[in-house]
Amino acid sequence: MDFSFLNKKESSRLIWSITRSILESDNYKHRKYGEKTRKNWSNFKLLITIFEWCIKRTRFYHIGHENAKNTVLNRIDLCFKNLPDIFNGYTILHFTDLHLDAFDDISKRAGKLVKDLEVDLCVMTGDYRENIMGSFNEVLDPLLEIVSQITTRDGILAILGNHDTYQMVSPMEKIGIRVLVNETVEICRDGQKICITGLDDPYYYYTDRAIRAMEETGDGFKLVLAHTPSLYDVADKNQYDLYLTGHTHAGQICLPGGIPIILHLKHGRKYYRGVWQYNDMKGVTGQGLGTVGIPVRFNTQSEIILIRLLQER
Repeated sequence: MDFSFLNKKESSRLIWSITRSILESDNYKHRKYGEKTRKNWSNFKLLITIFEWCIKRTRFYHIGHENAKNTVLNRIDLCFKNLPDIFNGYTILHFTDLHLDAFDDISKRAGKLVKDLEVDLCVMTGDYRENIMGSFNEVLDPLLEIVSQITTRDGILAILGNHDTYQMVSPMEKIGIRVLVNETVEICRDGQKICITGLDDPYYYYTDRAIRAMEETGDGFKLVLAHTPSLYDVADKNQYDLYLTGHTHAGQICLPGGIPIILHLKHGRKYYRGVWQYNDMKGVTGQGLGTVGIPVRFNTQSEIILIRLLQER
């Protein structure tokens, strides 16, 4: 195909959307290291249905559902040696795994937590709906409800997760969310800058373009948004300072002590929750705003994270 009539960014986005549409329509999942599988969720969904049927007949369902609805705003300070002076104290509001159709009032609860905040930047690291296929229209109004409560100086950046479709990009951008697809933006202040790279979902829809996006980013303070922690080693190799991610829900249903029963994560499993560090790179894996499968949580916490970047003294 000849895309010469498009500029570089438009051409890259068009090629990506065509590739993503093929992967989505064929239910063809591609992860790093050449692993390609046709994912059949029927057996897993059957087990979830049976488990949900059983737990609904006990008092634990109500307890777990109330736990899931109890969203908190967690505040984290992270220190860096090479953070530019002008960005000392820079604040980032991090949403992940919103699953806005998982149960009622998720957006209202989230909006109340963030409506009085003034932050520098908001980032969203994927999974805006619960289903993997089908319509996404039902999550657009709740997403707009949250966006309307967010006050930022540098806008809202987002990436897609494995539950999302390429068709969501345009509607999201129309409500003021800039979606990054294997690309980098710079935030500049008084001649200093930080670079933010947003990757397409590496859990189902990985392509080598995600690696190239990190390799093509220059020097300086660099932050990467990826739906899963699985590219932590590649990000570190390319000298990223901060990795923001989600996907795992911290296990969502865990044994006492936060021991996960199911993670849906192989590479990078030990970075499934909270603040972590790999060599010189720091990472934060959010526990997620919503739920998936069954609207309950045990030994995990629905959260939104407010991160403050500080210079290391």
